Amino acid sequence: MPSCKNELRSNKKNLDKVFVYGTLMKGFWNHRRHLDGRISRVTPGKVKGLLYHLPEGYPALLEGSETVKGEIVEPVDEELLEALDRLEGYREGRRNNLYIRSLGNVLTEDREEITCWVYFYADGEYARGNGIPVPNGDWREFMKNGRELI
Repeated sequence: MPSCKNELRSNKKNLDKVFVYGTLMKGFWNHRRHLDGRISRVTPGKVKGLLYHLPEGYPALLEGSETVKGEIVEPVDEELLEALDRLEGYREGRRNNLYIRSLGNVLTEDREEITCWVYFYADGEYARGNGIPVPNGDWREFMKNGRELI
């Protein structure tokens, strides 16, 4: 019988879902640039966390207890995951990542819990000090309302 550690390693290797909550969501520029034609399914979902809109024009997800809305995109093959890692400034084992990719539980509208890759912003102090808290954890709605940084 395989150990839980081996199961998790196997699940990580075979995991083909990524939770997105910002510019990679359907209708935004990085979705068109990186995901159009490369994925076949987009499912609304939400995670627990805190969301900030950064001066650079994109959101930062931090650990927290509020609800953050987004989308599960799939399937994400190894090549696409590597492209997303580059976009998010993440490389496994590097100390100065912009985002950290880790496993997270995402709740769908059907109340199904799905394990996905999630990118968390690495510098919480910067996000809290320079970002704008996103009301209701919904960056799409935040952007619809024309919110911009000064």
